[in-house]
Amino acid sequence: MQCILVVALVLSVIAIPSVLSAYSLEVDVVEDTILRHERAVYRISISNFEEHDARFQVSTNDPTWVLYTDPNRLDIPTGETRTLTLYVDPTEDAFFGTHGVDLKFKDLADGGGIINKKLVLTITSGDVIRKQYEPAVSFDLKLPYELDPRQPIPLRIEVRNRNWLNMTGIEIYVDSPHFGTQDSLDLPPLSEKTKDIAGLSVDPLTPPEEAEVRVRLILDGETIAQLTKNYKIQEYTTVKQNTEESGFFFKTTKAITVTNDGNIENTAIVTIPTSLVKALFVSSDLAYDHVKTDDRMLVWTIPLSSNETKEFVYVENYRIIILLLVLFIVGGISYFVFRSPVIVVKEAVGVTKKDDGVSLIKVRIFIKNRSARMVRDIQVTDKVPSLVDVIPQETPGSMAPSKIAVSKKSGTLLKWNLDILEPYEERVLTYRSKSKLKIIGRVSLPQSKVRFSFRDKERAVFSNNIEIVERFRDR
Repeated sequence: MQCILVVALVLSVIAIPSVLSAYSLEVDVVEDTILRHERAVYRISISNFEEHDARFQVSTNDPTWVLYTDPNRLDIPTGETRTLTLYVDPTEDAFFGTHGVDLKFKDLADGGGIINKKLVLTITSGDVIRKQYEPAVSFDLKLPYELDPRQPIPLRIEVRNRNWLNMTGIEIYVDSPHFGTQDSLDLPPLSEKTKDIAGLSVDPLTPPEEAEVRVRLILDGETIAQLTKNYKIQEYTTVKQNTEESGFFFKTTKAITVTNDGNIENTAIVTIPTSLVKALFVSSDLAYDHVKTDDRMLVWTIPLSSNETKEFVYVENYRIIILLLVLFIVGGISYFVFRSPVIVVKEAVGVTKKDDGVSLIKVRIFIKNRSARMVRDIQVTDKVPSLVDVIPQETPGSMAPSKIAVSKKSGTLLKWNLDILEPYEERVLTYRSKSKLKIIGRVSLPQSKVRFSFRDKERAVFSNNIEIVERFRDR
């Protein structure tokens, strides 16, 4: 049987072509010793030396075999070489042993030729292979010498099957003082595989030390290969600081927590800038030092074991001194930052005529840019009650409304549009109105609204409310 397999191996690489000078065909064996339920695999390379493009299709007249190709048809331009993958599946009529499979590669193009090939393959049983070959495996173990316990363990094995034995269900055992796992792989004949062992980790607080990891490959309860490798747990230490601050009425309390997030001892150094004056208003429940280099600092020196956490409280209490200072600063800044660059003042005077009892109201709106910057796109709107009619009138130094909208329910809406207001410029808008009924007592006029663009932002400001007290006068 061993002689048959050797002959099959040699014959499977050598194809028997019917020679056609216009084509060249080469066969590379991927798998030609198979079980009955498996398929043989070949790589077919065809070169086209014809003056026309070729299209090859593979077939066989032997019903013992079922052929599959990828691609189904192989297009080969003239003067070029293309490759397809050929799969040969045995049917139930195929017997154990070595077979010669007659294949026909036909060029489907007009005037195309045919290449005849005979491929040799062997059908055998798993028991026969196990009797002929013993497991022969070589493998390498990839693992960094220094391991960071905070990161997953990057363990990789590279395995090679050195003979024709098809090994399935190889168990992989990984053992060390710090980590371990179990995995498996399949290893076809004469194949190589790389496998990353997932799920390996170490307790992050593992102290630094050297150790050894052993990897075993076991097939059917027998160890077929094993390797050991040394590694070292890295030392690391990181001091984390967290501050929780709370305050009331300029008394600030800071709860400072320091943690040694490491697997060795460390010392936390906490520093807070200070000054001669500031130092008079601070306190802490943990002893600290005053250190003066270029700057004056408060320094806490705190020893920490692995994974240890300590907390202390630091208090700054300024109360009245800081309160007065902050109020002064906030008040000054708020005035200059939040005040409107445009101010609007509205005034009105009511006059009653004795002859017909009609009241006339003169309204003036003063708009001033009190900033050193230009104000753009000014829109002024004013509303007159429904009992009053507006008498548009443009006077020197003023301008008529650009729009007047009258509503029986809402009254009259007046709108002025100004392009710009120069720095510190003032404009006066004036209009007259008359009442539909005789006014007795007080009349309220709503606020005027001014919308404008300042520093590329839309803003708005309102005038004062006014009341008109009707006074009867003789002419």
